[in-house]
Amino acid sequence: MSYRVFARKYRPQKFEEVIGQEHITRTLQNAIKGSRLAQAYLFVGPRGVGKTSTARILAKALNCQNGPTDNPCGTCDACIEIAEGRSLDVMEIDGASNNSVESIRTLRENAAYAPARGPYKVYLIDEVHMLTTAAFNALLKTLEEPPEHVKFLFATTEAQKVPATILSRCQRFDLRRLTPELIAGHLLYIAGEEKVDLDPAAAEAIARGADGALRDAESMFDQVIAFCGTSITAADVQMVFGFTPRERVITLGAALLDRDTPAALALVKDQSEAGKDLSRLLAELVGLLRDILIAKAHPTTGEPTDEARLGESISQEKLLVLLDHFGESEGRMRWATDKKLQLDVALIKGVHLLEETSLSDVIDALSALRGGTPLPDRVIPKVPALASLSTQTPRSIPTPPPVSVAPVQAASPAVTDATVSKAASPPTSPILPAAAESASSAEPSQPVSASEEEQALEDAPLLSMDGELPSAAVATDEKTDDLSLSDPWHKVAMSLASESPLKFGWLEDGHFVEIDGERLIVEFPPSLEAQTQTLFWIQAIKKIETMLSTDLGKKISLECRFSGAEPPAPEPEPVAPQKPKPVEKAPSSATSPASSSQSPAQAKAAESAPNISPEELEAFKNDPLIKKALEIFQAEILDGGKTA
Repeated sequence: MSYRVFARKYRPQKFEEVIGQEHITRTLQNAIKGSRLAQAYLFVGPRGVGKTSTARILAKALNCQNGPTDNPCGTCDACIEIAEGRSLDVMEIDGASNNSVESIRTLRENAAYAPARGPYKVYLIDEVHMLTTAAFNALLKTLEEPPEHVKFLFATTEAQKVPATILSRCQRFDLRRLTPELIAGHLLYIAGEEKVDLDPAAAEAIARGADGALRDAESMFDQVIAFCGTSITAADVQMVFGFTPRERVITLGAALLDRDTPAALALVKDQSEAGKDLSRLLAELVGLLRDILIAKAHPTTGEPTDEARLGESISQEKLLVLLDHFGESEGRMRWATDKKLQLDVALIKGVHLLEETSLSDVIDALSALRGGTPLPDRVIPKVPALASLSTQTPRSIPTPPPVSVAPVQAASPAVTDATVSKAASPPTSPILPAAAESASSAEPSQPVSASEEEQALEDAPLLSMDGELPSAAVATDEKTDDLSLSDPWHKVAMSLASESPLKFGWLEDGHFVEIDGERLIVEFPPSLEAQTQTLFWIQAIKKIETMLSTDLGKKISLECRFSGAEPPAPEPEPVAPQKPKPVEKAPSSATSPASSSQSPAQAKAAESAPNISPEELEAFKNDPLIKKALEIFQAEILDGGKTA
């Protein structure tokens, strides 16, 4: 007897032998038990998952000598003839080669005759989507109302090409791709039956390469046995099919996430020179990124996996960007002649995508900096970012007018110690004057630690110029209950502002107007209307309405009006007279080399910039918060278009 390949030798002959399709086999068995058989069944799924095998088992269950039965014997003449493809009552038709209307007309004429042996005449049409439109139309009437002894079984890989008129007349069953664990277990079973020593790692490698198709896995197993005999290791599988070991894929993923471009390119070069399949390597990398995303979105308990450890240094947003990028690269690589070039370019671009700082990264970094929490590694750029902090037109941090300190007359008896301490301190930061003043009052012999500095930054807004708590802060607790009853907006605004000051700190400027039915009306200054055009506001408005509805005990919708009065600008502090300094004549703009190199936009910005003295600029640069921001984003401070 000639040799039979594994795909034919181990083809399932009973419903229990069909692997990974229990949702279909159980339905068919219950339909046979309950005598609820349809006139037509359509089996849909990718290649090699058991469509035709399931249809044949159903045909045997219908025509078995003990049938119809949910468990065909497989030993009677009818079962043997169907398994060997020579039954007169079960006709298998290839839809690709018998797709004409004449073939369907012949089928209709033969369907009127009674079956030769069993109770049913079964027509099994494989690749039914290949039939022409005329052939489908000729089949419609017979398919809808066939003779009682006729059953139609269709199989296809492209159900979208089957007309809806045919689909509506069939019971459809979608077969799934098999998991690598199921395929590997079946291969180990075959290895035991064939007396082959198959390493579990080798079975897993074949299962991953089969991509969910059991028939492909069985054919690959046949090929590996022909190469290395009865003892198979994972290295043998990788050598035959050009697969990259899982460890190498993880190494490539780690180099990508660490933004180590030379290491990633060197690994690709080694795999290319070793004859590995680079298309498969890219597919494995995409699978690894998918596993990292799943591990990050749905963490599990226990010892962390390699995917979970790799996901600690990257955000979900970056992973989604990388998956989109490498998915597009995988499609281009399929038709490329130089696959190594395509993979190298894809990796380099992937590293560039990781180096880009998104708006979410900036907001997370500033929020963490404000709260004093450590920053995640993904926020800190590995290369100099294209960012700068300008002192002339800051958008997120307003610059108050410069503050000058009057000279103190040491001989004056009216000057107190506190006044001298304040007068002798260096100029404070224009951003955080109270914080800088608190930090500067420390004695030189006792350096300020990081925790003390953070505490000073938090406490500074609550201190008055005399170092005492303002009366409004003392009375806050007493007025909280009354305020929450008369002003439901205040509690919500304070909660969101404390949660994310950078996003929703402006909500504190809103004033409660009234509650009109289910609407709560809040009035804002007109200058804040632009804040509602951001994505943050779209995400927050639902949360605000939920909080208001919970507090008030009924459904509330928020209505914002931008007709309120603008907050008054802070009045500048009185400046004590100082001794005038000699004024040097500035060079004209025509002869100044700096002005000639400036662009029109920089020149205009320099003209509109506030007049900040060198001492104040130096204090601004020495502010702890500003220093930390410059360190994180590797930025530089610009003053009038020139680097400060």
